[in-house]
Amino acid sequence: MNTAFRETNILEKLFTSLVNIGVAFVMLLPFLWLNFSTLELKWIFIGLFWLENLISILFFNYRLPGMALQNTHWKQTYSKPHQLLHALLYTASFATLLFWIWFPGDLLLLNLVLLQLPCLLLTKTTLHGWLSGGMVDVKSRLSP
Repeated sequence: MNTAFRETNILEKLFTSLVNIGVAFVMLLPFLWLNFSTLELKWIFIGLFWLENLISILFFNYRLPGMALQNTHWKQTYSKPHQLLHALLYTASFATLLFWIWFPGDLLLLNLVLLQLPCLLLTKTTLHGWLSGGMVDVKSRLSP
């Protein structure tokens, strides 16, 4: 790997996801004034997050808004099938934010602590990145 770049850390990955969720939420706002049930709004939110990923794949070489804001890039060029698999798994991971079994956030907590964190520590990428062929994002060493 070019030494001018480093792999992003856990906090940078989390911030990227928060920005991506925020963008999808902004797209959700018009739907909040319509007569949708809570469950329907959750599915719309998931669909908008998926759409955000698809738009990024089609027009921005899968550089999501959170990546652009932090000036991160993919470590290499990944194939469209890898990008689509990543987008699908990333969207499924995002969906754990919206559903729960015992208490709000339980699936998200399980996802973050039992799946994402161990995978990050072992492979330096998220579970969806690892399952999608080892997709890793990098940042310039000169960036803060």
